[in-house]
Amino acid sequence: MQAILLIPGNGSQFHLGETGLDDSSDLLHSDTLFSALANVYEYALSGAEKFIDLVEKGKLSFSSGLYAMLKKDSQEPPLLFLPKPTVTYGKVMDKKRHKSIKYFSLGVWEKFRKTFNADTFVSKLDFTDPELFTVGNEFVCLEGELGGDPESFQHCSFRCFATSPKVKVHTTRQEDRLYHETTVQFNSFAVGGQEYEGAYCVLFRPGLTDEQYREFLAALRIMADEGVGGQRSSGKGQFREVREVTIEIPSPKEAAAYLGLSIVSPAGDTEFEALERYELFIRGGGSLGWRRDKEKHRKQARFVKEGALMIRNITGKIIDVSPDTVDDLRLRNGRNFAIPI
Repeated sequence: MQAILLIPGNGSQFHLGETGLDDSSDLLHSDTLFSALANVYEYALSGAEKFIDLVEKGKLSFSSGLYAMLKKDSQEPPLLFLPKPTVTYGKVMDKKRHKSIKYFSLGVWEKFRKTFNADTFVSKLDFTDPELFTVGNEFVCLEGELGGDPESFQHCSFRCFATSPKVKVHTTRQEDRLYHETTVQFNSFAVGGQEYEGAYCVLFRPGLTDEQYREFLAALRIMADEGVGGQRSSGKGQFREVREVTIEIPSPKEAAAYLGLSIVSPAGDTEFEALERYELFIRGGGSLGWRRDKEKHRKQARFVKEGALMIRNITGKIIDVSPDTVDDLRLRNGRNFAIPI
């Protein structure tokens, strides 16, 4: 499958708004990526309408920015991590470890697939399997997928959350001027003399012409320089490199279920009924900002998080979250990107 690596520099931070400044999304959600690319198409390329049309017609379908670990200064394929599927796990001996794990490597994903029962949506994946090792506390992979001593990776992590105190300066109010801002921070680490780093990995299925594909890559590279998410004026949200890669994701010829790798807004009751296991969260609601009318806010909408299980592959839809009194559109991408189990 085609993929794009968005590689940040060591220590780079990203504020990907969740519920406020004091919280940040973990993944680079597909709607955030959609909005950033639409802005780039609008002011630097052929126009946002062209990009939105490609997404709406399914000619360009992409996942959220998933996590990947790679060897620094190496062209070897990255180790991709998929969201832990939202199913029931039958063999949970260590509940604390089970709860802390959030992401499966492709090797663990293959073990999950082989132990998954599509009739009951139960997996017998054994988290005490001696072949399973963690990178930090949240990422689990197989011993053979790591380039060094597996035990050495358990206390290392390429991604963490950083919280720092801030002071509001553009306000006349004296109270509540102090607040805290949370960001996702990428850090490199060394094991056995080899340095490793993290990145966001975007999977995509293009149905683009060569010219459209080149423009899409150009938009990603501009976005990497301009930044994505909040607090870009202070240097957050930027990537040092955009790299094209191919990632082999094991999948069956006939699928009994699908794993969602983007956030989703089902297009109607029929698509919603196809969701078997999922978690909802709210997107939108932010102010239009000082350049527009900061007293007006985008509408809120519920989306399905990455890691949802569905009995068939659904389409999803793009949501209009524009305030009623504003003429220009504010859209959020709820189109589905899923892989078969």
